[in-house]
Amino acid sequence: MKHSQVTLWTASRLVVSALFTLMISATAFAHTALTEATPGDGAMIKQVPAHINLRFNGPVKLVKLELMGVGHEMPTNFESNSEARDAFTIETPGMHPGAFTVNWAVIGEDGHTVTDSYSFTVDPSITEEQTGESAGNSH
Repeated sequence: MKHSQVTLWTASRLVVSALFTLMISATAFAHTALTEATPGDGAMIKQVPAHINLRFNGPVKLVKLELMGVGHEMPTNFESNSEARDAFTIETPGMHPGAFTVNWAVIGEDGHTVTDSYSFTVDPSITEEQTGESAGNSH
């Protein structure tokens, strides 16, 4: 081979190796994420939900869930779990109309704890056109 062909071959191998390393690094540092919540983030719903559904992009241990109303925590049936799953249903007894924030924390398969929150509103006076929640919104 000529010198320019060897140099081009070596440069191509370096670029491919660098791209492969970047892909592995991105995968290694990817954290668990909430992919769907019902009621969803920013949703305006007409009826008080009987439960909250959370779906993640992989199995997680749900270690915290708080349903916060304005100035107070609402009761739920949440219990920290030791079994990793990708979906959770948390009952919400005693909810009432108002603005709510869901604060959650999970431990992913990579061992990292991820925390986040989202909000929704229950307003019986809104019309169907105003609702932001029909079949569930993604976070």
